Amino acid sequence: MGRQGAAAPIALFRKDVGPILLLTALLAGLVGCAPSSGPELVAPSVLYVPHDPHSTAETPELHVEAADATVTFDAGDLRGIAVIKQTMDTCPIHLPVFHCEGQNGTPAGGGSFRVSPAKGTKAGDSAVLRYRVTSPGRPTVTGSTRIMIGMPKLEVDAHPDRLDVDPGGSLAVALTIRNTGDVPARGVSLFMNMRDGLASTAKHSNCRYKGGTSTWCRLPAADVVIPPGASYRLGAREVLRADRDATHPTVVFQAAALGADYVPPDPLASQYRPGEGSVLRLVPVDARGAGTGTAHESSSELKVSVRNEADLLAVADTAKGPIGSRATVHVGVRNDGPGALHATVRVEFTVPPGTTVVSSPYDPEADEELVDQDCRALAPDGTPWTIPSARQPSARRYACTARAGAVGTTKTFPFTLRIDKNVAHHAGRVTVSDGDAGRISHDTTAANDTAKVAVQVWPGPSWATPGHYLAAAITLAILALAAALAAWRRKRSH
Repeated sequence: MGRQGAAAPIALFRKDVGPILLLTALLAGLVGCAPSSGPELVAPSVLYVPHDPHSTAETPELHVEAADATVTFDAGDLRGIAVIKQTMDTCPIHLPVFHCEGQNGTPAGGGSFRVSPAKGTKAGDSAVLRYRVTSPGRPTVTGSTRIMIGMPKLEVDAHPDRLDVDPGGSLAVALTIRNTGDVPARGVSLFMNMRDGLASTAKHSNCRYKGGTSTWCRLPAADVVIPPGASYRLGAREVLRADRDATHPTVVFQAAALGADYVPPDPLASQYRPGEGSVLRLVPVDARGAGTGTAHESSSELKVSVRNEADLLAVADTAKGPIGSRATVHVGVRNDGPGALHATVRVEFTVPPGTTVVSSPYDPEADEELVDQDCRALAPDGTPWTIPSARQPSARRYACTARAGAVGTTKTFPFTLRIDKNVAHHAGRVTVSDGDAGRISHDTTAANDTAKVAVQVWPGPSWATPGHYLAAAITLAILALAAALAAWRRKRSH
């Protein structure tokens, strides 16, 4: 639909009918437009209405907002094809022609209309819903939306030439798109989203890119129409490259017919930049080519394994102070690389003998909201404490969950210990291990997976902690500075 100004924007859009969100982008497209001589009409070129009564897709809706304008709907062509019903109290429907009005800068009530197939229709039947927008002193704007009975549904199969690569290595992916819906897909929208160290090497001129990790291509109906049951494939394989520090990167492919696809809102869409390389093409798949690639590994999501490792290093601390004092220790994990690890790591803390945990990482609201805790107290048999309470009970062992992240990342958890007695030559320990069986670290350096949590006890009252001595030292330094300054001033005054 051509845009003809924005003095009084009109938005007619398709409500979400599944995981596709088109309405937000159409509304966002109206924000920040410069004033012009006429109203602006933004409407979908096609509105797909599921024909299958058992479809899991939501019944689509049309919505209208008009400021200082009147939108006239001509639904005469819908007779016998689609039924349009009012879903709110505004913009009453009187077929075949009805109106929505906005006054004094107020939208026309945000009228919503539910569209469903008429009795006796079949997939592929269609009709045209027409609009006319009038506003005092401004040109009239017209537009239309084709109401299509049926839904195109595109499924993606990605066939990689390999799933194991070296750091910095690449893989080539053959992509097949099949229409399992009941009407043709007239035009195709394709998203490729890469995570955790995988990037596209191509920059197609008919695609847009957000960094090297997100690709958005829209091929119009003039370039590709996929009939129901037919399959199309990429004209050339997509080459993806792993970063030097990648370990378990992934790529997800999503496809939808134009008019049923996700269109990012303007603030997000503006972050995509057009490519300058060859054109991305889709070509028909014949019966002989339908099995191209490693079919047993085909999926819309590929999990790539890079021959890399992340050295997980246990981070420990020392509790210092006299008997009866409290000391906070930080225990956790550091990723020493060379690979990043975007996965969970288990950090197990065994409390040093002669000490008692008086405070541990715990959020009582998390248990009420069924959100897992960062750290859980363990029973003697290793069972995590999961009973909601105001505070976590004191225990001899704790299990914490951390994310290793990029090389050099350190994650620690604070535990406050009370030093009850001096137990010489005994210490607690921190042990780190993989927490996600699907994304392991391949850590070959077992020696640093465990570290000791020592206790240093010195004579003195329980308040004589390192923090007390530090505060006392700072206080003495301030007093000494004040005395020196006072002496200097007295000397200048004489």
